[in-house]
Amino acid sequence: MADIEIPISFSEDFKNVINQKLSDPDFKYQDWSNEDLFPLRRYIRNYYRDLTKKCVYCRKDVSLQSANNCHVEHIISKSSDPLKFIFEPKNLCVLCSDCNEIKKDKEVEDKILKRNKQYRRYPNSSDSFLIVHPHFDNYDEHIFKCEDIYIDLTPKGSYTIYICKLNRKIHKFGIEPVLLSQSELYDLFNAIMNETNFTKQNMLFNKLRAYFIKSS
Repeated sequence: MADIEIPISFSEDFKNVINQKLSDPDFKYQDWSNEDLFPLRRYIRNYYRDLTKKCVYCRKDVSLQSANNCHVEHIISKSSDPLKFIFEPKNLCVLCSDCNEIKKDKEVEDKILKRNKQYRRYPNSSDSFLIVHPHFDNYDEHIFKCEDIYIDLTPKGSYTIYICKLNRKIHKFGIEPVLLSQSELYDLFNAIMNETNFTKQNMLFNKLRAYFIKSS
């Protein structure tokens, strides 16, 4: 089951605004930030913020009111193929400021799809993307998250961790990313997440701390 099952739908008024923009030969992707699109951006932001409540990449909370830590994300960058998917519902979601700044316009499409410059419809399957796509993928099937540590479960999870630098907090403290893929660490995280006894869980956390000290 995908993380986002129901993409946003637009009212007739918003559809008119979108059609007007897409038919304007002078409209550029940079105009996304123009004042006249503010109501549409706010509607998109509020819809996906209320739906997911978290950044689709790092799974951390986005701001509840401010737009400063709740950005509208274009999964296929609006600058990579101007106008084509800038208003496409399945290309939209929300993300935090850090992921927004780090991901930017990095490539997310499958290489075969990327080479086909003429495709007109938005890709409609998970296989079309290198990144974990919230409209097609279940995040937990690709990335295991425990606090500020992210472990890839699939190549798609690995690529998402890479282009969004999801282990950025870990790296700041000098823990090498190679440690995060070792089976011992993954099994330890699983044990922590599945343990319901507080005392036993605390013992596992101590083992986790010792693991990093031993491996550093």
